[in-house]
Amino acid sequence: MIIIKKFILLNKVIIFIVLLSILSHIFYIFHNYHQLFLDKLNTKTTIIIEGPSAPRGKIFDKNGNVLVDNKMINNLVFYNLKGLDKEKIAEKLSQLLIFDTPTEKEIINWYKNTHDVNRLFSIKEKDLIDKRKISPKGQDELLNERIKSIIDNLSAKEKKIAKVYNLLNNGYTYAPKVILKNITDKEVNLIIEEDIPGIKIESSFERYYPYGETLKGIFGTIGKITEENKDEYLDKGYNLDDIVGTSNLEKYYDNYLQGKKAKYKVESDNSLSLISKEEKGNDLYLSIDITIQQKVDEIVEKNLIKAKKYPNTNYLSDSYVIISNPKTGEISAISGKRYLSNGEFNDIVINNISSSFTMGSVVKGATISVGYQNGLINPNEKIYDSCIKLKHLTRKCSWKELGYLNSVTALEQSSNYYQFLLAIKLTGLNYYPNMDLPVSSKEFNIYRKMLASYGLGIKTGIDLPNEKIGLIGNIISPDLLLNLAIGQYDTYTPIELLTYINTLANNGQRHKPSLVTKIMNSDNLLYKNNYEIVDNVDIKESDMALIHEGFYLVMNRGTGNGFMNKSLLPAGKTGTSESFLDTNDDGKIDTATLTLTLAGYFPYDDPKYSLVIVCPSASWRNEQYDYIYYITSHISREITDFMFENVVIP
Repeated sequence: MIIIKKFILLNKVIIFIVLLSILSHIFYIFHNYHQLFLDKLNTKTTIIIEGPSAPRGKIFDKNGNVLVDNKMINNLVFYNLKGLDKEKIAEKLSQLLIFDTPTEKEIINWYKNTHDVNRLFSIKEKDLIDKRKISPKGQDELLNERIKSIIDNLSAKEKKIAKVYNLLNNGYTYAPKVILKNITDKEVNLIIEEDIPGIKIESSFERYYPYGETLKGIFGTIGKITEENKDEYLDKGYNLDDIVGTSNLEKYYDNYLQGKKAKYKVESDNSLSLISKEEKGNDLYLSIDITIQQKVDEIVEKNLIKAKKYPNTNYLSDSYVIISNPKTGEISAISGKRYLSNGEFNDIVINNISSSFTMGSVVKGATISVGYQNGLINPNEKIYDSCIKLKHLTRKCSWKELGYLNSVTALEQSSNYYQFLLAIKLTGLNYYPNMDLPVSSKEFNIYRKMLASYGLGIKTGIDLPNEKIGLIGNIISPDLLLNLAIGQYDTYTPIELLTYINTLANNGQRHKPSLVTKIMNSDNLLYKNNYEIVDNVDIKESDMALIHEGFYLVMNRGTGNGFMNKSLLPAGKTGTSESFLDTNDDGKIDTATLTLTLAGYFPYDDPKYSLVIVCPSASWRNEQYDYIYYITSHISREITDFMFENVVIP
């Protein structure tokens, strides 16, 4: 008995010690971790929301002119405070303001939430519902059909209320909702006078373009995150209701341009307490000179109108022009215009990076480099210009018989024959009439590697999204190798052509073309373009000098004589290439057209500016007339005259 009592006492002591230990541990946790757990609880239960999108950064030209700004607009915003009657608010707003027509889905949603929908079921249907013989999904489908059948009987007033009611209920319950954007001052005064509970007027910003449509295709657009790219933005920390850059510069530099939205804490009554203020986005500074840009656009439009008055311009509609600094790749002006049959113009400037064309002889500075690189050229040797006749193929000639030529004058006079001989020598053979010419991918690859070092046939790396390259032919044949050597096979974009002429002007050093020079936050420099060299052309300096000499002669006494103002000491190359169109939309190519091109730089001895022009389908092979209106010469002459008279060229 004594032993049992001792055992019970021992158990009580043990239990007491355990309980004391537990209580001590609880007290320790409460004393030392109380605030930690309280903070975690607050974190879990506190709702933080963001305000409307903050102002995006501005976009400036090189001289500080504002190209893209923000315009403040007034928005009608609803705060869903507790105890509000949304139906009454919707009715009041529908009487004061104009709203879009509601969708069928919106009317059904409003009716379900504001009416006794049980009356829409028959007694038999209600009985089946009670017995669970009609599923919830079946009930909903039946209800939707019944409401659809009475929509036509609803008044215009009821439909307007339905629209507003849905706007009040969109999104999260606690989040402020923009009901109407950019309301007028008159509408603002109406809302203020009515003092509707939960309704406020708040300001936000939309993009404003001081120079109208100029360069809007380069600036790009802003908008809501789409279903297709939502994962991309969510991974970057965006919210699905954010306004983001959706194309071009706005998209490429969105992480800089995007402002920081104000943050609010949602209180128990759904009111908001400010946590942090909004911050404006960072500003982009472009290399664009808006004065040059506007003049280039004007010249292009004027010359397209003029050109259409001449023969054989039936299929001419587009023209592309880019001006840049060849030593850095900075773009001063970039234009793309399409002349419509109704006399108006469409801006197609973005096609400079996405549409490709057969450029023709303008690329011979790159193709002749294959001859220099592979020891196929004796600069002192002269040849007599003629035609090439390969076995089973038609004759291929220069544009006319050009007499005796060396490597420099072959560029000056744009000899195809000289380039053909180099392509044949690259195979290890010398030309003779009716010869077989065995070619392989090796020769094509040698040419394309050289072209790529100049920036042709590859992405240039310009700071815009969705850059595309031209078409690279995949057929290997003797005829096509000769075509490749004169720019008549692969296609290139205007921005690739610009990179090529810049590389040549810069003695073989290639830079990425670019639009943004720096990014600023007030006075703080966040980014500066350093214009790194991305490639070097693999030919000797003395050989590059010969190409420069040939290009100088082109513009001063050769095929480009008079195309550019000679006071600028220009150098460059012209091009004419053949393309084919389906002109009657029957799916068959039926018309041969000529694309005219030009690429040049100035001054010859120390280039400060480069210029490229591409005019697709400028003429066509007309059986009645062989007239070609050289629109490129008129555009280039007017631009260089303007540059000489108005732009200080150091």
